[in-house]
This record gives sequence, structure tokens and C-alpha cells, in this order.
Amino acid sequence: MLRFLLALSVPLLLGACAPFHRPLAAADRHTVQEVDVRVVVAQESFMFSAQAPGLSAATGGGLIGALIDSSVQQSRQKDMSAEVQAIVGPLLDYDYRAEAGLAANAMLAEPGAFPLKVRSSQVLAAMPLKAEQDARIAATKTGPAYMVLLLQYALEPGLGAFTTRTSAILWQGGNKEPSYRASAIFQTPIGGGTRATVIRRLAANDGQVLRSVMRDSMTQTLHLVGMDIAGARSGAVKTSRFNVNGSWVTLAGQGFDDQAGRVVFRDQDGAMYSLRSTAP
Repeated sequence: MLRFLLALSVPLLLGACAPFHRPLAAADRHTVQEVDVRVVVAQESFMFSAQAPGLSAATGGGLIGALIDSSVQQSRQKDMSAEVQAIVGPLLDYDYRAEAGLAANAMLAEPGAFPLKVRSSQVLAAMPLKAEQDARIAATKTGPAYMVLLLQYALEPGLGAFTTRTSAILWQGGNKEPSYRASAIFQTPIGGGTRATVIRRLAANDGQVLRSVMRDSMTQTLHLVGMDIAGARSGAVKTSRFNVNGSWVTLAGQGFDDQAGRVVFRDQDGAMYSLRSTAP
């Protein structure tokens, strides 16, 4: 299961969710009156990401969990549940969708926090069926624009970092081709100590630390996408450490935002990163 995916290269993994970046043209940005935002989070995708080294790399770059059929997700979850339970145990009890919904609603309700006027936002467990999706895109000809954020999250092998990889896609004007496409990667270190120690820290006080990291990842992702849509310009080169399949590497890219404690930049393919400045 998923064995063929192990051949994915590190560059593809780091490029994350979308194979290319399509900025939103100024003319398209001005024509968007309102937008409906849908965040798609397949909770079961975490099951694959939490596997031993190897499977994390396989699921890191393609949002596989978010795109596969829900019945397949449930079948694979049942088959793998014992192995995954042994690795991360009680962390599986926390629902990213609930935390993502809280964070998205809070941010999008704040005036000026997002460059487009959001008419509605919702967190979904899976992508709509093709007919429904096509109809929703066609409806943008006379109605609000439509944005989907496909999100996959992972605890890296060794429990050294929490990562989300999101593909943002915007349709408008009834066009089947998106007017905007981008990828955003959020990561924060959570390691320090044995696996049991890390799990206890994350799950303490009803998962206070893990829930906070989940909400922060959603807030940061929307912030990255919002800045990109608004046309944020790139500045000086920035570097930070990034956990790939349990190992830390140094990444660099053109910075486009300044935040205390975080490094924000674009890589050469346009993928956006929000990383902790204190990563190992």
C-alpha cells in the first residue's frame, strides 16, 4: 500500500502541494467581490503521515489523504490503526478539523485579516464529488468566487516537528481554470526527549499544546495565502531549518513577511513556508 510513492524525491516533497504557483493577477483580484472558502482536511491522512520513516515522505508532497475516496481512507485507517496507535497513541484523539474551523472562523472574521471579502467559510472532511465541484465552479460566473484549501498534516518521524502542507486554489468568473494556485507549508518543532515524553507534553491538559499548534498552523496558512493573494513582494533571502522525514535540513528563499519567532519565505518554485526561527 502506497509503496510506489517511496520513490518521491526530496525536492518534490519540499515543493509540497502544487506543481506550480499561479499568482492572482491584479485584474482578477479587483473583480472578486466575495469568496466562499472551503478547507478540506482528511483526518485519516494523519494516519499515514504518522507511520514509520518512509511513509511520511510518501504522503508529504501530494495531499494524498485529502484526495483519495473516503471509503478507501476508512479501509486503510482500519488496516493501519494498530500500528499507528502504537506510534502516536492518544494524539489520534484530537480532531484537526475542529481546531482548523475555530482558527479559520476567528481569523476570517477579523476585519482586514484577509484581502478578499469572505462570504462563507467551512471545513470539510473530503473533496466534493466531481459533479458538485464542477457545478460550484460554474456558479462563480454569476456568484461569489470559490476557494478550496486542500490540507494535509503530519507529525514527522521521530515526533520532531508538526507540519501542514496546503494547496490553495481559487476559481472565479465561471472559468474551469483556476485564476490562483499556490502552496503553503507550515512547520513547528515539537521534539525534545523520548517519544513518550513528547506525546505526554502534546496531550497534557486535554491536548492543549497540540490543539494550539493545530490552530496556529491554520492561522499561519491563511496568513500566507492572504499575503500572496494581496501581491506581497519578495525581499531579502532568508534561511531556516526544516524537518524532512525526521531529519533537519536548511532551506532558503525570498522573504516576504516579518514575524516574531517565525521565518517566512518563498522557494524557487513559489511554495510558501512559515517556519520557526528557533528550529534545531
